[in-house]
Amino acid sequence: MFSQFFGNYLVENRIITAEQFSSCMSYIKANRVKLGLIAESEGLLTSSQVMELNYLQVQSDERFGDLAVKKGYLTESDVNYLLGLQSNPYLLFVQALDENGCMTHDEIDYNLTAFQKENDYSNSTMKAIRDSNIEGMLPAFVDIKDKRYLDLIGLTLRNIVRFINTFIRISPGEFISGATHKYAAYQHTIGDYQIVLGFTGENDEILMMADGYAKEEFGIVDEDALDSIAEFTNCVNGLYAAELSFQNITLDMMPPKLSFDEKIDVSGEYYSLPVYLEGKECHLIIKFD
Repeated sequence: MFSQFFGNYLVENRIITAEQFSSCMSYIKANRVKLGLIAESEGLLTSSQVMELNYLQVQSDERFGDLAVKKGYLTESDVNYLLGLQSNPYLLFVQALDENGCMTHDEIDYNLTAFQKENDYSNSTMKAIRDSNIEGMLPAFVDIKDKRYLDLIGLTLRNIVRFINTFIRISPGEFISGATHKYAAYQHTIGDYQIVLGFTGENDEILMMADGYAKEEFGIVDEDALDSIAEFTNCVNGLYAAELSFQNITLDMMPPKLSFDEKIDVSGEYYSLPVYLEGKECHLIIKFD
């Protein structure tokens, strides 16, 4: 998630090229964060200690953590803690930028500050983006007082990460009405809450969601592709209904709807949130009555 937010900023501001960003993403998918970078970031080792251990590792062919313990720089518990952080998305992208020769650590720090300032992100929002904490970052993008929207949007985004693609980014949404969408897959619920939840797309980039959920390539946006997205929407609504049942709130799901080049079956305004999967755009739509 962090790589998508910061990487998009770097490309848009021509600090790195689209090709460099693509190389970094390929690196991320194939690697884990080096233990030395994590230890330095966590304040457990100095940069000189990391350099020394890297040199010793080449000479002895021992694992970094074993050498750090042998030298008395880290304890076994320190190493276990650091191993648990090796999939940290923030550190992995920093490592990718460094090892692909895109930016130095000082340049990364400088541009992180500029990224935060330009987007007017609070420290807590920045931390949430770095930690892939969807609930923590949502208030910066979804300005709605009705907490139900935040709850269902958060649930949907978490399940996109879980079932479809971890490389996700969002931008601020808005309420719209009467729009015609090239592609749409959505579902109504009835009961104590009447909800519309689904996704729209204006080009074939929506296939990133369809392909990701079905774990196959559709090639074109047809009924089968949209049906894959509708199945995902049904899954999310089912999870939401299960959560609400503990509050004695009842939801019943209607059959999903698919549409091409037409207005969706929603009266009045509905909320549309841009969602990007590896840079490919679609929109999450949601309405509570």
